[in-house]
Amino acid sequence: MKQTLFSLALAMTVLSSCSSDDIINNPMNEEKHSFPTSRSLHENILSFSSEEEYNALIDSLSMLTDEELLQWESSQEGFTSMYRVHSEALEKILNATCKEEYESVKAAYQTDFIFNEKDSTDLSIYMPVLNVSKAITLNPEGFVCIAGERKNLREFENYDGYKKELSLLYPVPLGVTIENGINRVHVKTKKRKFTAQIGVRGSQQAIRVNASKKVLWGWVEYTTAYYWKYTPNGPVQFGKEVKSGHDIMILGNPFPNGAKLYMWTRGTGEENCGIMTVQL
Repeated sequence: MKQTLFSLALAMTVLSSCSSDDIINNPMNEEKHSFPTSRSLHENILSFSSEEEYNALIDSLSMLTDEELLQWESSQEGFTSMYRVHSEALEKILNATCKEEYESVKAAYQTDFIFNEKDSTDLSIYMPVLNVSKAITLNPEGFVCIAGERKNLREFENYDGYKKELSLLYPVPLGVTIENGINRVHVKTKKRKFTAQIGVRGSQQAIRVNASKKVLWGWVEYTTAYYWKYTPNGPVQFGKEVKSGHDIMILGNPFPNGAKLYMWTRGTGEENCGIMTVQL
């Protein structure tokens, strides 16, 4: 009995600090991906020993698919991320059958996520960070613990802030048309639309993708497959199933300046491809 009480007291002591020594292993895909081997958890907040450890993890997670990101999050026992809650909320919106259901979902997630209050046809729900690799490490309120300090890493608080951060990350030169422009393309059909913007993330090229489909009286983000080919009509290349708001990281052979990139989605079809001239 004394040994049991001692063990219980020790467990309570471990959970009392943000910089707890409670170790959670990450066995997922050890052969393919390299992650820091441990982190501590308290009150649904992941804790890291330093900025360097945290940034190294973000870099590693940036190479994972949506499914792999959620698998990694599941390996952090007892932790629920901003990204998972966002995915669940988005699924509820996609399954809504009437305006009342949509408004109910919106009300439930209004404090944690961003809605477009200026366009009533935009029914999507946006995370308050642009980087999904960061969102998978934050709790729904945007907190993480680094070097013993509890930090709120939300990047914006409204839709205007979201658009501003997005434009800083993927600038579109003034005076360039969207449909056939520089570093950005926009395609819209009756039931589908997507926007792609190319930029640089670290030392790699990345394409930021946003896809929406028509539901109820407006448009909601969704997951789709992306395809592209180069000038002059090179071989079609396939991008994995990508959730709207993700980056497609371009590895191996980056697009050269001046190349024309033809892009379309599974939902729009090649006949509705968009074209952009790559300038980085």
